[in-house]
Amino acid sequence: MRRVILFLTRASFWLSGWVSGALLCAAATVESSANQATKLIAPAVSTGTGLLLEPALTLPEFTREKFAAAMATVGAEKIRRPWTSPVVTLAPHPRAGVRGLTEAEVKSYMLEARRLFDRGEAAPVSDVGLISTQEDVIRKPMLNHIAAFSNSVVRVYLLVQKTSTDTGWSHFSIVQDLTVTPVLDYYAELTAAGPRFEGTSCYKCHSSGPLAIHPAREDLVLDAPLAAAISQHIAEQPRSQFVFPKDSPKPPTGEKLTLKFCTRCHDDGGERDALYQVHAHPIRVLVDFGYMPPNRRLKPEEIAELKAWLERKP
Repeated sequence: MRRVILFLTRASFWLSGWVSGALLCAAATVESSANQATKLIAPAVSTGTGLLLEPALTLPEFTREKFAAAMATVGAEKIRRPWTSPVVTLAPHPRAGVRGLTEAEVKSYMLEARRLFDRGEAAPVSDVGLISTQEDVIRKPMLNHIAAFSNSVVRVYLLVQKTSTDTGWSHFSIVQDLTVTPVLDYYAELTAAGPRFEGTSCYKCHSSGPLAIHPAREDLVLDAPLAAAISQHIAEQPRSQFVFPKDSPKPPTGEKLTLKFCTRCHDDGGERDALYQVHAHPIRVLVDFGYMPPNRRLKPEEIAELKAWLERKP
């Protein structure tokens, strides 16, 4: 999935009018008591592990005002919306007792997510993505609008994305089919001709479904409580399996990550799928910025082990 780091990535994932900077706060955010209790996402600060291949970016020239103006080009009426739930409820699935969605049904859900976004009926969070901005991916602000949807048979995510210098926005979607075991994850770019399933490039960041939302800087996110709530929804996703289309197969993975401080979660039988050298980019960024592992910082000797594994030739 071109340039996608999400939902994925993976994750993950948007404002109102922009006549002046004061309008940044014009749209009121309605939060439920559960949302108010959600812990906000910790600011992105490099911990200097030495894992990054490039110096960490802080984007000093990309001010909050420039960020706001750039995000509004998607359509101010579509973003920065009042919300009571971070996840928009979709209509019930038309087939009773469904066990396995058809590709046509998956595409239909992707298109419905885009329609809801375009009509201003989604609850998107807007940010500059940490994973897609850092390292050697683009090294300029990657702008994301991320919205989540669900019903009893699917979880659907929409990513509306562009770099700070692009003129047009691209649209991507992930659909998680909850009617089968394991849950299946479908990735697609939403083109003018319709959804085009992708796999090869998406897998490099999305080994286990949508990625949690991590803004590149604390002020480069609109509606921090919504970002935290959507990220929590992503964290609660079931273990899932990546669906590779025939024309976009699984890329060479390289060596499997077997270090115990990672395989407590990322393993064949773990909460999340196994990691391989092909996932080096998100591993470097998320560990260096202190987001992985989620409950502690790695010790210096563990960092050294991980660095040696990342630098090992496939």
